[in-house]
Amino acid sequence: MKYLILIVSFLCLLPAYSQAATTKGTATRSEQRQEIQRMEADVLARLYKAQPGAEQEIAKASGYAVFTSADLAVIFFSGSYGHGLAHDNGTGKETYMQMASVGVGLGVGVKDFRAVFIFTKPETYKDFISTGLDLSGNLDIAVKQGSNGGDITGAGDILPGVKVYQLTDTGLMAQAMLKGTKYWRDADLNESDNPKKATK
Repeated sequence: MKYLILIVSFLCLLPAYSQAATTKGTATRSEQRQEIQRMEADVLARLYKAQPGAEQEIAKASGYAVFTSADLAVIFFSGSYGHGLAHDNGTGKETYMQMASVGVGLGVGVKDFRAVFIFTKPETYKDFISTGLDLSGNLDIAVKQGSNGGDITGAGDILPGVKVYQLTDTGLMAQAMLKGTKYWRDADLNESDNPKKATK
């Protein structure tokens, strides 16, 4: 019971702590956004090379999100947190996100984490960018790599309307391990640099 209380308390403190860590970095808000955009392009390129069918799947989706905690250690103050970018295919709007590991952490280690979430339902994507996603429970997803009669493989369903591909430096993982992770909207990076246009 005490362990459960400690985990819940830690989860509640993650957004505030992570934002404070990010703002302590020397990079400007614009530089941080640019670095995340470069990361997104790089991860998607790796995914399409490892699993070409994923490009069409993403194009048909309501939206997608790309995360890493492996490539942004220089630009961000806290290397224990991951960052990502969510894209609405309907409107083209982008939302900056954060992630963190809790408890036992990610199956392959936070320092080597790259994942692409694909949202097949509009309401699921909207929920993700507004309220985030909490996978702090034990969630390991077995996925299959390779070709399967033309079907897209290598993706695992984590929730209704949500698929995920996970990659490492060596390529697409045979099993996506997302246990102990939490995702939420980055309040700082989604804020306008122009005070007159800042979000109320």
